[in-house]
Amino acid sequence: MDFDGGIVTTKPLALVATFAALSIIYVVCKVIYNLYLHPLHHIPGPKLSAISRLPYVHSRLNFTTDKYVLKLHDKYGHVVRITPNEVSFTSGETAWPDIYGFRTGKLRGHQNMEKDKGWYAKPVNGYPSILAADDAAHSRGRRILSHAFSANALAEQEGLVQAYVDQLISGLKESITTESGAPQDMAKWYNWTTFDVIADLLFGEPFGSLQDKATHKHIDTQLRSLDAGHLFYIMTYWPWTKALGGLIIDQQAMKDRLEYFHWIKSQVEKRAARETQRPDFMTHILKHNETGKDKGMGLTDQELVTNAQLFITAGSETTATMLSGTMYMLCKTPSVLIKLQDEVRSAFLSYGEITLAGVSKLPYLFAVIEEGLRYFPPVPTGFERTVGKGGEVISGVFIPENTGVCVSQIAAYHSQENFINPLKFAPERWMGDEEYKDDKKNAYQPFSFGPRNCLGKNLAYAEMKLILAKMVWSFDFALDAKSDDWMDRCKVSTLWKKPELAVHLNEIMRD
Repeated sequence: MDFDGGIVTTKPLALVATFAALSIIYVVCKVIYNLYLHPLHHIPGPKLSAISRLPYVHSRLNFTTDKYVLKLHDKYGHVVRITPNEVSFTSGETAWPDIYGFRTGKLRGHQNMEKDKGWYAKPVNGYPSILAADDAAHSRGRRILSHAFSANALAEQEGLVQAYVDQLISGLKESITTESGAPQDMAKWYNWTTFDVIADLLFGEPFGSLQDKATHKHIDTQLRSLDAGHLFYIMTYWPWTKALGGLIIDQQAMKDRLEYFHWIKSQVEKRAARETQRPDFMTHILKHNETGKDKGMGLTDQELVTNAQLFITAGSETTATMLSGTMYMLCKTPSVLIKLQDEVRSAFLSYGEITLAGVSKLPYLFAVIEEGLRYFPPVPTGFERTVGKGGEVISGVFIPENTGVCVSQIAAYHSQENFINPLKFAPERWMGDEEYKDDKKNAYQPFSFGPRNCLGKNLAYAEMKLILAKMVWSFDFALDAKSDDWMDRCKVSTLWKKPELAVHLNEIMRD
């Protein structure tokens, strides 16, 4: 009926019905395509994950992606389709070089796999750091920034790092005395230490967290911003959700993020204006950047700011996470702790002898660190990449172009296909122990692999060795009962969200 003489027409109803029918047909066809015709239909995984991104998004919103992906690999094997267009690997021995490696040998002529933009928030100033930059910008930036992380630079920086480690130890001694033996939240203490170190190396002044025994407001802002990583992922793959931005994004957090960025910018500008040759990052970066600019290969002022923001997080939170996880496992594995105590306490006659050169001669300390990185990797979910034009063969499996791929680190390191007794905290596996001779050590790459591997690897190892050695030399420690299930309560956003790690410390008294 048409609209005539007050009679309501049925044409709009017919249009609605037609639209609904077409929508149902589209959904049915999409489901059939994703399950049976999609280029990834041969990859094992849950049918619901092949149909929809919802299960994976649910795990991200609940901060349980590590457990979700690990469960899928346990059920389906070394290659799993975790969303309609994303695939996770645990066959790290082959997947690391295939996804992240240099394009040499069998991969000569192949494209580098670009970073998956869905995993990275857009920089405030529009200039990506080397983490998310394209290959050309990454190479240009890495050439300049790498000078700050050289072996010579690290040797020059030891005194600065040592000062903050000593401040950690003295601060803990003071706290356990004034607080009558109350447990210390070591997750916070390690964060305060590593953030103070990296800020001083970058800006010439720390956050002051160790001095104040409190988390600086900008550290808190940065850690909270990591929690929003899943929202950027969702808005990348479901653009319509951007219309809900005001509802799903904490507006105060966005204001804090902007304030934090401008603080970083002001700190970079202030440090750059100082004419000093102190042995920090900026001395090396600014010196080589001027040479690079003369050749048209330097970093812009805006790129210096975004890379400084990257270093603050990557150079602190990951190291603090490793220290927290390793301390937890040492407390849970007394036999390992005793062996480490024996090695450290017999190697040095005094606290002052604990230097980078000294701790580098302690094989069991290094093995404990390696096992800590394996058992509780600071980047648990991997570094997502996108397969380029024409597709690639990864771990013997053809993956079509435009597919997101990664090695899921916690799943790879807890896989029985890669490591014997993967749920056992066993530093001996890194010391040639016969029991672990069949471990696939090449599957272990906590600092990533290839041309984009972590610039700060040497600094991270130096901090971890010094801090663990001085902690073991200075204190006996034991887990408080309320943190007995600490690792189970850790959650994943981009990195780990760590609850309180309550540890009882007793100072070692020596004559």
